[in-house]
Amino acid sequence: MILKLVGQLVIATVFTQLIPADASYFEWQAGVAGEPIDFFETETLSAYGVSLPVAGDRHPEDYPIKVDSDSYGIVTTAQSALVVDAESGMILLGKHPYQVRSIGSVTKLMSALVFLEADPDMNQIVTLDPTLDLIEGGRVYLAFYDGIELEDVLAASLVGSDNTATEALMRFSGLTREEFIARMNSKAEELGMKNSTFTDPTGIDSTNMSTAWDLVKLLRAAEDVATIQKFMTTSVITVQHLSGRSVTIENTNLLLESFLNTGEFDIAGGKTGYLPQAGYVLVSSIEKGSDKIYVIVMGSESKDTRVQEAKGLASWAFKVYKWPGE
Repeated sequence: MILKLVGQLVIATVFTQLIPADASYFEWQAGVAGEPIDFFETETLSAYGVSLPVAGDRHPEDYPIKVDSDSYGIVTTAQSALVVDAESGMILLGKHPYQVRSIGSVTKLMSALVFLEADPDMNQIVTLDPTLDLIEGGRVYLAFYDGIELEDVLAASLVGSDNTATEALMRFSGLTREEFIARMNSKAEELGMKNSTFTDPTGIDSTNMSTAWDLVKLLRAAEDVATIQKFMTTSVITVQHLSGRSVTIENTNLLLESFLNTGEFDIAGGKTGYLPQAGYVLVSSIEKGSDKIYVIVMGSESKDTRVQEAKGLASWAFKVYKWPGE
């Protein structure tokens, strides 16, 4: 019995080295994952050759084709991971994409959507008040009691993931906290985010919950708003207060400084998140020529790991799949 187990271990080790694969696939094959529905929901597609039902004016030839049938993905520390073709909605890889998890500061994308719905004057001068806006934890970029354009407050929220700036946006929206959070949840319903719940605008509350699949929908909606899309793709921005004090804010999404934002690649959108309960989260969209994918990692083990895993998943997808017209 011991020799048999050792033999099986050797075979499994060799197989893993020859074919890099997402661990969840092997769990599913072995029947131990307990969530095979992750791979075969009717609205999605696994990375394993299952066909999507054709809807509307879509045709099978519109979908990416897997050209390397032996490659099942990459090993990730992420508790949940998802790669989706933006044009067709086809899932190229899924690891527990419907697992409901805390999302941290990715919440700020929903807050920005709700804030901008009222079409505020982004050039108006506003002032942050520590008695009303200060949120402990995380970096505060903007000065208190020093006038600044409203657009720069949004920039601090999205580029620097500033909790205090985000809290101020809620106040400047004219809605009460209860009304703002209620609108966040109704917006989620409108976007089809069936498994998402929002309880605060900054993401500092661990009960802001979503799934990788729902976050694709949130990121898609955020990209459709020009102001949000601009800040999601800005690597660094400098804002200036009325006093003359200037502040340089670097984007927390380090993919913007990677090879995925050079040459034939472009980062079209993205946002980071972190809480102890959430792990490290990164939602991103990457374009290569006319092709575009969404890459979501949730629950990665470190800040660096979430970036490396997102890069690996994107590289894998563009290598293993061929798009129509290529």
